[in-house]
Amino acid sequence: MKRQIALSIATSLILSQGIYADDTPQELDAVTVTAQKTEENVQKVPISISVFDEFSLDDKMIDSIADISKYTPGFELQDLGTNMSYLPSIRGIYSSAGTSPSAGLFIDGVPMMRASYEASLMDIERVEVLKGPQGTLYGKNAEAGVINVITKKPDNETRGKIKASLGSDNKRELAFSASGPIVQDKFYIGIAGKHYEKDGFIKNTYKDKMEDDREHNYGKINLRWTPTDDLELSLISSKIKYKDAGGKTGPNETYREVTYDLDTANNSDIESHALNISYAINDKLSLTSTTTHTKENLSVIADFDRSSIVGIHTFNDRPSKTSAEELKLNYENDNIKLVSGIYIENKKEHLDRTMIMAATTRYTKNDIEADSLGVFSHVTYDINDRLSVLGGLRYDNVQQEYKDSTQTIDNDESEVSPKIGVTYDLKENIMTYATISKGYRAGGFNNTALEGSPKDYGKETLYSYEVGVKGTTMDGRLTYDTAVYYMDISDLQVLVLPDIGGYITTNAAEVTSKGIEASLNFQATDTINLFAGASYNDVKFDEYHDGTVDYSGNKTTYSSKYNFNLGVTYRSAQGYYASADIRGYGDMYLDLANDYKRDPYEIVNVKIGYEQEDYDIYLYAKNLFDQEYDQVNATTTNYSDPREIGVQLTYRF
Repeated sequence: MKRQIALSIATSLILSQGIYADDTPQELDAVTVTAQKTEENVQKVPISISVFDEFSLDDKMIDSIADISKYTPGFELQDLGTNMSYLPSIRGIYSSAGTSPSAGLFIDGVPMMRASYEASLMDIERVEVLKGPQGTLYGKNAEAGVINVITKKPDNETRGKIKASLGSDNKRELAFSASGPIVQDKFYIGIAGKHYEKDGFIKNTYKDKMEDDREHNYGKINLRWTPTDDLELSLISSKIKYKDAGGKTGPNETYREVTYDLDTANNSDIESHALNISYAINDKLSLTSTTTHTKENLSVIADFDRSSIVGIHTFNDRPSKTSAEELKLNYENDNIKLVSGIYIENKKEHLDRTMIMAATTRYTKNDIEADSLGVFSHVTYDINDRLSVLGGLRYDNVQQEYKDSTQTIDNDESEVSPKIGVTYDLKENIMTYATISKGYRAGGFNNTALEGSPKDYGKETLYSYEVGVKGTTMDGRLTYDTAVYYMDISDLQVLVLPDIGGYITTNAAEVTSKGIEASLNFQATDTINLFAGASYNDVKFDEYHDGTVDYSGNKTTYSSKYNFNLGVTYRSAQGYYASADIRGYGDMYLDLANDYKRDPYEIVNVKIGYEQEDYDIYLYAKNLFDQEYDQVNATTTNYSDPREIGVQLTYRF
């Protein structure tokens, strides 16, 4: 109740400033997205989409993809308590540890299928979160949705920004970005960098120190060349380096205390490169090539027993390389939009793992190589000014090879992902749509499993049925959207049991997911903006028997029953700024038997400040009331993040 009261007071104070202001509300800016790999107004795209531009990212203090989920209906990132262990859940389809991703993450066209949800959002034009299957245009592992991150293009304008933050637990953050022309109208450069540190809040009583220290350094360079009006080339390269210690998981009978006897660490780094070449053949036809390369060096030391004895200690090194090429052709005339293309990917991964279990030591070494091919086409045809039909089809083939010292396993899987739909404009500013689409999640290997355990698991597929409405009203000051969906999932990839220090995934379930999502954005006055979003999701096992226990009818794990966010922002012409928001989550089950669950909770954030043309200063509080939302199961507790209070200074030049 105190959180709702606080938000109501903050909202009332802000609104009272605007009620008596002599201002005329302005309409919201139109938002252009590339969700369907062509530029479109987001209110005309038949997909449930949440979009964050650079201004909303700053206002909501969104620094990473993990923060994006806090303001997106139907989307959550589960923090499992060990660094870099954020796993996505969209519409109840959860990517558990050891399974293939259920949602695709693309940063400037680079597929980032693991370990990148803490990647810094620096010099970003927008982030798009697409909910529902996107297999037709994005292929495998876009079964439940896609997160697209698009970097701002450098141009003839010279601009720069420095941002510094200090906060609780000795948080220190320094970030910068700058861009401008090297050769006017031809060649441009953009650079960005960030250093982040924060001390841990978990007490290690055995070693008498704090655990869960966080530190990472990030850098990005963006080169853009426009030799002619019809040709554009860009090269975007980035790298993030982690130097983290410890985790946030301890025994379930203690409060924010652990007894690790091992100095745990995450010393991973991720490097990515994207070369994009766009050529306008004529005013209707364009060709785009996107070449990407990613190197991930995951290096993690973990204390699996979470105690002061040598129970299970693991030392993991998992380097991987992914190279991909997408070639697509866009055609557009008065009533047709067509995009067709081909996608080729090669991924190589090596695992070098040492596990110490009391008096024994186990070494695991193996290699996985996967070659993927995707061919796709998607078309939208306007029958008249109000009615349009759409259709898409994609063929994917994935060939994988697992190899260790004793065996080689080859897997070859193919899948066809269709999509059909219709859109109808009830009025000029109200669009309705209905779609049927298929998505799938590729199979993979249990490369940390013990001998005798299954080494591979198969693909997962789903059919989605969705109906939605999008609209703009009140002279363009209010935008809204809502969607209702039903998904039928077959061969769900399930983490059936933790192996000793590892994971085993199998295909063992039929699942139904159904729900509703809605959001709105309202520019109440020139100084006041209101936003809200909510989702309700019901996902359960229709059939699932693991050979011992029948889980049919149970809820699936790590999917909240609902989530919502509600907020208000006040920004005056004199430079005064204030914002407040509340977000909440429903209960969530932590085990297949539904014996353990995290209870519903709400978080309140506030921010006040003063803004001028070349600088801003803010005082903020995240989790203002220090709400606890620990995840407690039979043996462990994943501790929730405490309140953070801090100050932020931004300087623009």
